Amino acid sequence: MDRLLEFATHHSLLVAAFVLLLATLLGTSLRGTRRGALSTARGVELLNREDAVPVDTRGEAAFRAGHIIQAVRFDPARFEAEAKKLERFRERPLLVYCETGMSSGKTVSRLKAAGFPKVFELQGGIAAWRADNLPLES
Repeated sequence: MDRLLEFATHHSLLVAAFVLLLATLLGTSLRGTRRGALSTARGVELLNREDAVPVDTRGEAAFRAGHIIQAVRFDPARFEAEAKKLERFRERPLLVYCETGMSSGKTVSRLKAAGFPKVFELQGGIAAWRADNLPLES
């Protein structure tokens, strides 16, 4: 223990960088859980068993290049108009995703605030979906 304290005092910058990196990694891994993000396996289950609607928040070109089967394109910049498109799916679960899972959380929060009762985020976005070799349509 004494050697650890000696190391920490002599290498305070290195210890500070380690603590910062550890906090960042821990925060990143907990962020998906805190918002209720679903793994791709749970996303597939939600789509197949609960008739969820995939909601793609990426740009039009990315959507056309490939999206989850039967996905609805949703532009977060036009939230009010886009939310009206989802009204017919209000009672079905919505699986919201972006490219990497970094920006879809805001749309999930806004949809929940707008009264959609079952809104979930796909952890890792479409990149995780691709990495797991899950089907896409274009």
